[in-house]
Amino acid sequence: MLDNALWALVIVVLWYFYASVFDLYKLSLVDKQGDILKNTIITATLTGITYLFIPFFSPTLPLSRLPAFLLIITMVISLLGWRLLYAALFKHPILPVRAIVVGAGYTGRELVKTLLHDEQIYHRTAYQIFGFIDDDTHKLQKEYDGVKVLSGSDKLVRYVNRLHLDEVILAIPEHEILFPEMQMALIRLEEQGTRVRFAYDIYEQLTGRVMVKFKNGQYFLANPYSINQKKSFYRVANRMLNIVWGVLACLPFVLLIPLVWAINLFSSRGPLFYSQERVGQNGKGFRILKFRTMIVDAEKDGTARFASAGDDRITPAGRFLRKARLDELPQFVNILKGDMNLIGPRPERQVFVDELSHTIPFFRLRNLVKPGLTGWAQVRHHYTTATEDSLVKLQYDLFYIRHRSLMLDLRIMFSTLPVIFKMKGV
Repeated sequence: MLDNALWALVIVVLWYFYASVFDLYKLSLVDKQGDILKNTIITATLTGITYLFIPFFSPTLPLSRLPAFLLIITMVISLLGWRLLYAALFKHPILPVRAIVVGAGYTGRELVKTLLHDEQIYHRTAYQIFGFIDDDTHKLQKEYDGVKVLSGSDKLVRYVNRLHLDEVILAIPEHEILFPEMQMALIRLEEQGTRVRFAYDIYEQLTGRVMVKFKNGQYFLANPYSINQKKSFYRVANRMLNIVWGVLACLPFVLLIPLVWAINLFSSRGPLFYSQERVGQNGKGFRILKFRTMIVDAEKDGTARFASAGDDRITPAGRFLRKARLDELPQFVNILKGDMNLIGPRPERQVFVDELSHTIPFFRLRNLVKPGLTGWAQVRHHYTTATEDSLVKLQYDLFYIRHRSLMLDLRIMFSTLPVIFKMKGV
């Protein structure tokens, strides 16, 4: 009896230790389902592995450790269920985040507008912004989106303690140097346990895209852009994933060829496939392959233009293929050749890249990685034609390039399925 109680206590202690290390008990992270799943599995795995070695140091524990592993599995299932229920029902508005924003420039104002006026984001986070802190005396007592500039950095710690704030949001561009007073205030806040977060991180986490600003007729990135170079494991796993899906897609691709050919024979005679030059990784061109969905010589006037909803150039068969995204199947040939990835920014034509680069100077950043059959922008945003919509898609694409991972790739793959089944293509 004593032995059973002892091993149960050991399991609980080990679980609590690893759960604390991997932030399983941080309520601020409760709505990040991907992190919860990953960290719960890591915690359970490490708890089990550690427990396996305990009998070498403590032979009094029982020889059979099956009940311990059953307990771990039960804890994983129970914890995941509770966290998902909590995130869905109790996160808002019982536990709002009380915060103050340091910096009343474009970045700070844009974040506040997003946190307070985007209903979907506000409902998920319930941020309460109590004011701005800014050392520019011309901004003192001014209001932006209903939030007042309270003071300079000399009173930051006082406001945080008086208002019992949970978080300080740093909205100062990375190229600006923090004054010593501000640096000391932030250090004091960190020491007393107040979270200090960057505005860019919060914006990207909540919106799934990078922040941009409009100035002098052009769009600019609100913060310097950096790309995380992925390690060999990701590159190898990504290529293996592309090959596996490329091989699996060969069967429906081959079966669809006679059907599409027969339909085109009666509705719009012409080539079965459509090949066009597109811009690939690092600006290198390649020829993309698709089932033809438009009439022959759709751009006989020589003017390149985006396809749009209700486009009269699209054939009856092509309309169905586009809605079901079946016209994209031949691109698995491009994936197997290595011109494209399964996941990535959609490949653009050179003429559109040149055109959009005049208004959006950083547009070519999307070419840092291979283009994809589907991508983060495709599952988060609707089909685009205008420059403003192209900008929003680009924000999503750059978010993907910065944060791409196997977990994000899998998330995009599963999010693409409803787009196909609900016939949301254009």
